[in-house]
Amino acid sequence: MAHTFTSSTVTVSSKVIEDILAELRLLRNEITLLFPQEDLHEYAHPERIKRSYENARKRYPPASV
Repeated sequence: MAHTFTSSTVTVSSKVIEDILAELRLLRNEITLLFPQEDLHEYAHPERIKRSYENARKRYPPASV
């Protein structure tokens, strides 16, 4: 069965967006627990990786639990 979608505007409150982003942050934190911590010295540009990670954490801080 094929679905047909039409173009329409959906209004979402900022509270809903904030709640969705908070949930995504929690999921991101849960996923990072599954991966082992790697030694950055094995990479060609460890300082660049570290700076990029720190910038991402500033821009998308973890949600308070």
